Amino acid sequence: MRNTLLHLKRFTLAFILIIGLTFSLSAKQTEAFKISHGPYLQEVTTDGVSFIFTTSLPAFSCIELRKQGETQSKIYRHTEYGLHDAYNTFHSIRGKGLEPGTTYEYRILTKEIREFNPYKIVYGDSITSQWYSFQTTDPKGNGGSLFIVSDTHNDAKKLETLLNLCDYKTCDVFLYAGDLMNYMENDETPFEAFIDTSVRLFATSIPFEMVRGNHETRGKLARTYPKLFPKTTNKIYGSRLVGDIMIVMLDCGEDKPDTAPVYAGLNDFDNYRTEQTQWLKELVKTKEFKKAKYRIVISHFPMITSLDKGQDTDHGISDLAAKMLPVLNKANIDLMISGHTHRYDFFKAGSGGNHFPVIVGSNQTATRLDIEDGKIKAKVVDKDGKILLDTQF
Repeated sequence: MRNTLLHLKRFTLAFILIIGLTFSLSAKQTEAFKISHGPYLQEVTTDGVSFIFTTSLPAFSCIELRKQGETQSKIYRHTEYGLHDAYNTFHSIRGKGLEPGTTYEYRILTKEIREFNPYKIVYGDSITSQWYSFQTTDPKGNGGSLFIVSDTHNDAKKLETLLNLCDYKTCDVFLYAGDLMNYMENDETPFEAFIDTSVRLFATSIPFEMVRGNHETRGKLARTYPKLFPKTTNKIYGSRLVGDIMIVMLDCGEDKPDTAPVYAGLNDFDNYRTEQTQWLKELVKTKEFKKAKYRIVISHFPMITSLDKGQDTDHGISDLAAKMLPVLNKANIDLMISGHTHRYDFFKAGSGGNHFPVIVGSNQTATRLDIEDGKIKAKVVDKDGKILLDTQF
């Protein structure tokens, strides 16, 4: 009797496993092929743009691009070492050789790959998206309107509220100053936290610049961060010239010392900030930087803060300020905008070793800059619509 019951249990367990596997395979086979996220634009320049999107199943994808009002188009694919990128769900394609200040239209062409064998490729369904449009950077542009936000921490609803309060439809540049996520735990996190909302509102036509915060350095997928926001320099930090506005985007790293036990010996941000400082010293010498009429710095960590000093969590701010503030103080910076502290602050030039004003956004605020005729108008608003700052530099 005992043996019979044991065999029955084993048979039942095997049956359940077989049924589960069958349902799993069936679900995979019947999963609809679709564009699951995007497209969103990255690094739009005078002559190029990156298109990012994901598909629900492995695919072979390309971008069809044409000038607005024309019928002749060109196909762009991501190709490395003689191989077109294929059989993946994350797609990043760079369009090159474009003309400055020109409006283009684009659409996604993607084909599901059902089998990917050495000598046999089996395609499945195909998708052709709608046409979208964007404009390459105009080097002769003057001024513009900028939206800056930080520390929304996975709250896409709050992000949308702040975008609306800042009249995002009239903005030319979108800057996310870090900690838009809590941690990078899975592939869906960045899309659910802010990318999907950005796509729905503007990012198919206007790129956002993502400036990494310390929370984006955390989580098992933190090392995949750069692929989501590709740059031709292959760096996370960088600069962008939008007409006559130079935007400097710093990558601050973590707030605590690299030796903090919670990092388990996996961080090296002190050396990284030193490397970045050398880049910054070279940037401010360039003709492109010097000819800019306006110079804005975006840094997740504020280099000036009202927080108590001497805590472990102050290390990143102190190291960043010690290395980079002397460089920026000599570079005729007009304004720095930061986040991180979850507390709104405004520091006038000269209030704490800074030669330029600093706006520190909280986890409840956003900043809008309207730049024209040699003036920078700055407005800081909280999620309830209260105006915390309305000034001009």
